[in-house]
Amino acid sequence: MRSISIAGALFVTLLLMGGSMVTSCKSPFGSAGESGYDTIGVVEIPDTMVMRTTDVSLIPVLIFPSNGATGESLLPVLSWNMNTGAVKYRIVLSTTPKFNNSSIIADDSTSSNTDTSKTITTPLSYNTTYYWVVNAKGIGGEAWSPKWSFTTKIDSSVIKRQIAYVAQQFGMFIHFSMTTYARQPYNTPMGEWELGGEDENLFRPDSLNLGQWADVAKSAHCRYVVMTTKHHGGFCLWPSQAPWTAGRPHSIAQSSWYQQHGQRDICREFVDSVRSRGMQPGFYFSIWDRTNPATLPFVKAQIRELLTNYGDIKVIWFDGWGWRVGYGQIPYDTIANLVHHLNDSLGHNTIISENNHRFSYYNSEVAQYEIPIDGPPLLGNTYAAEGNEPLRSDKCWFWHPQDECALLSVQTVTENIVRANSRNATYLLDLTPDTTGLIPQCQVQLMQEIGAAVIAQGIIQQ
Repeated sequence: MRSISIAGALFVTLLLMGGSMVTSCKSPFGSAGESGYDTIGVVEIPDTMVMRTTDVSLIPVLIFPSNGATGESLLPVLSWNMNTGAVKYRIVLSTTPKFNNSSIIADDSTSSNTDTSKTITTPLSYNTTYYWVVNAKGIGGEAWSPKWSFTTKIDSSVIKRQIAYVAQQFGMFIHFSMTTYARQPYNTPMGEWELGGEDENLFRPDSLNLGQWADVAKSAHCRYVVMTTKHHGGFCLWPSQAPWTAGRPHSIAQSSWYQQHGQRDICREFVDSVRSRGMQPGFYFSIWDRTNPATLPFVKAQIRELLTNYGDIKVIWFDGWGWRVGYGQIPYDTIANLVHHLNDSLGHNTIISENNHRFSYYNSEVAQYEIPIDGPPLLGNTYAAEGNEPLRSDKCWFWHPQDECALLSVQTVTENIVRANSRNATYLLDLTPDTTGLIPQCQVQLMQEIGAAVIAQGIIQQ
């Protein structure tokens, strides 16, 4: 684990539709023609996307108001990073990629070097494509940013998934992997990760019972359960056949436990157990892999296995990506395109969640808050969001024997559910199966008490 605002669950930023995303034109704005604007056109974009930019100097982001969903005029906010040495910024918005005089609908050069956002005061039309740029002017001359395009058309299928995700209110997280067996000797959230390349035979959950996990979630009235299919060490809880980049398979299939227990597929048992109790399964997947380093073919192959072989998965919950591997190595739009393609071709409804600590739709369809690091979802948040937190009071995500029953109180958990729900977020509470493969009894008991409390207090409706 590791890790602006709009009004309502229907709000969309430029970051939403990675599956249809395109990049800026190849030429920087410095090749401007006589008019001062770049005359090179941009790549045509599909009408189902909303777009973000990642210019290294300014990183502008456009934020739509909610009325874009109803077809009314838009007055978006444009925000950007401070450019070192800038004394002024200029915003230009055009109806064509050529930025000629007749196409300019906004040309605002009033922003000072202390400004980092500007509202476009000229109304934009719904379902129309626009082209725009932010320029930073420095003492030594003009620093041009690339030109970008976006469309005001909103992807209704993503919006529906966002609304449905928040409406779940309460879910259970499961952290169980090689870390459970080969954790580091100090008990801190980041210090507990395995280093990668561990002997697969260390993994021996001889009493593994996925039905117990599902029963615990059901007793607390959780609506969904998310399990770590692969954490940062790269050990897979399914028999992956992906093209291992280090030439070393690293999954349950390489363990003696797997051979001695009838080649059990933990991911298969997980989804079957969760669905049989009327809940929805989700998969956590770490892009950062300390055994087989991430490459695009490897990551795509494993995601395809997870989202093809196990039915409709509620969420693909990414970690170790933006804050570790980076979107240059594994582009968000390519992965999002794969997920959206599988949704369309298989009739599935998987939503993309990326734990990048940006608290927005920045390369994610859910704004994540890793509560031990980030705090709870922000007051006034209008993104579809989730707050995730360990049940262990030492803030560790995986089981370890010290203080295994030092847990959050029922009152703390119920208050955190209510706080998250009031801030347009669902709440994901992490439990830690031990080396036998069972959730410790003290956690089982506490989840039963939480379940009774959320019903008694009217937090969750049966």
